[in-house]
Amino acid sequence: MNPSRAHHLSVVALLAFTGPIAVAGLIACGSANPSESDATPSTAAVAEPTGLRWQSFQGVDLPVAEQGPRHIEAAVASGYDRSPAGAALAAIQTTVRMSIATDSQWPTVGQRMLAPGPGRDAWATARAQISITAPITSGAPKVLGYQVPRYTLDAADVDIYTSHPDNSVTCNHTHVLWQGEDWRLQVPDNPAAASVMAVAVPPVDMVALTPR
Repeated sequence: MNPSRAHHLSVVALLAFTGPIAVAGLIACGSANPSESDATPSTAAVAEPTGLRWQSFQGVDLPVAEQGPRHIEAAVASGYDRSPAGAALAAIQTTVRMSIATDSQWPTVGQRMLAPGPGRDAWATARAQISITAPITSGAPKVLGYQVPRYTLDAADVDIYTSHPDNSVTCNHTHVLWQGEDWRLQVPDNPAAASVMAVAVPPVDMVALTPR
């Protein structure tokens, strides 16, 4: 498969319309929507990231702020605040990096940025079946912002809103855990539990990230 095409499909699999086992056999991350009774308002509890800037990884622009990541070593981004904004930045960084890291990078991404468990093992098995060697050169999705429907000091649900070259918008429901003094993305044990859906427009109470 053409490297650029493989990368594009990988990102689409993660941030667009598919579930966790998707195009080219890559696993995307998501969690089932929390019930309305369990969810808490996002804008009341979530502060916007401060000192926001953008840094490209494999052709996709990713947000970096005072809340994290503070350390970027090759494909691994770490060092996030134990806060809703820190959890959101970790979820965004990890979902993209696990999707488009190169063949030599993805094992370290999985080891250091994903929570251990059957979901991570399944992702590694699927990722080993494809080859990614070059960055995306066109058609990369753009992260618009996020919501944090549920947050505790140990876990958070993060909804990531993304725009695509055809002007469509998607929402990716993700879950992060506080482990080893940092946030790690939890890949669902059951691939059917993932939830990536198309939306007409981003919600008005989304924490919008300033366009680059």
